[in-house]
Amino acid sequence: MTKQIVAFFASSFLCVALTIPACAEEKSGVIAAVDRDRSLLIFADGTAYRLPGSFDYDAVSPGMEAHVIVEPAEVARG
Repeated sequence: MTKQIVAFFASSFLCVALTIPACAEEKSGVIAAVDRDRSLLIFADGTAYRLPGSFDYDAVSPGMEAHVIVEPAEVARG
């Protein structure tokens, strides 16, 4: 009976843990474009990330290698 209770709690924990989204997303790659009008950083694979309002656009340029860590809501899907 004890093994069944432990198995129940373990499976319950896994079910809950799998439904919680990741806290951050990491991406490395080559920058394809920087869209100042829409505040986007676009990687060569087409993935786009929103940039904060205080971002220094002079610090990045197309062709540079970049590594970003962002909250999932900041990823521009489209």
